[in-house]
Amino acid sequence: MNKGKNILLVENSAADFYKSRLKYAKFLIGKGFNVFALIPEDSVCSMIEAQGVHIYTYRLNRNTNWLSQIFKTIGVYRKIFKEQKIDIVHSYRFFPNIINILIGVLSSRKKIVHITGLGIAYSNTTLKYRIYKHASNVIYFLMVLLSDAVVVQNPDDLRHLTYFKFMQKKLKLIKGSGVDADYFNPDFLIRNELRKKYQFNENDILFICVTRLIWEKGILELVDGFEANCKEFRDIKLLIVGYPDINNPRHVSLEYINNFANHPNIKFLGKRSDIRELLRTADVFIYPSYYREGIPRSVLEALSTGLPIITTNTPGCNLTVTNNENGILISPRSAKEIRTAIKTIITQEQTPSLTQMGKVSRKLAVEQFADSVIYKQMEMVYEI
Repeated sequence: MNKGKNILLVENSAADFYKSRLKYAKFLIGKGFNVFALIPEDSVCSMIEAQGVHIYTYRLNRNTNWLSQIFKTIGVYRKIFKEQKIDIVHSYRFFPNIINILIGVLSSRKKIVHITGLGIAYSNTTLKYRIYKHASNVIYFLMVLLSDAVVVQNPDDLRHLTYFKFMQKKLKLIKGSGVDADYFNPDFLIRNELRKKYQFNENDILFICVTRLIWEKGILELVDGFEANCKEFRDIKLLIVGYPDINNPRHVSLEYINNFANHPNIKFLGKRSDIRELLRTADVFIYPSYYREGIPRSVLEALSTGLPIITTNTPGCNLTVTNNENGILISPRSAKEIRTAIKTIITQEQTPSLTQMGKVSRKLAVEQFADSVIYKQMEMVYEI
């Protein structure tokens, strides 16, 4: 049993920890763990600590020397280990996973590496990213070899990281990080009120996409495919929620976004804090990513809210849709297929009603992806 043990959760973003890991940390506290978090310095740290999580911070700047940051972060780990008896280190994402392995090589602590998608190096075919991919393969191999367990979020990543049979027992498939199915729930009673609040007409058919704005999320194809339908279906609207990740060389430019400032059908809404209300206002969630995802949290939130889904037949994304039952799977990088899927779902020529598809989405979210399901699976990994 792990009750009473000390666990260190490590993330590369305090904001992401607050949004995506805090509820899990509170679940662990409820199970008797003493939970510590190592996250970059941020204003939300005090809010996390107020929930019973002991906070340590480190500096993370993507634009500075990575080798220097690795050594400085290792120093923070040593400080933690000197002050606390840590039994389990559970790290999320690439940089924290690397540090977890480096600092734990000669340690008896359990090292849990959590891979939430293989990332941009596996999404782009240019020479630069092919080199990144080969380098990443070496690093992932070492992660599997030197860790006690590696958690992946979809079967494709599981197959990719199974370098040798003896490594299979270390790989654990857990589909996503969980979604709060109680919070992200359909509420049709307030839908009309929300539409008035956001100044949409009753007849508008609202498509919504929530994502970081990098090109590999399919932003260009999404806009082109959607715009091709606007003359035939004048009441369709596309809401794109998210911000350009300016630290990522593949971020969507502000110049491109500003081109749509006065577009009657396409709105870039930027970073928002009212995601649940926007999802409840919408009719369809659309997510044409070809980024190498784990399982996208935004899609799980849309599923849980009871929305039909249009997404790509790519690792992670394809686990969220049963084709023509709760949405439509499309090929990646195809504005033409986006256009066709939008038209199909509007006219319902080959699909059930939006309401029926939404019910299937909600059922899938509750049965397979709810945090109550995922957290129990994750806790079992600590028993290894």
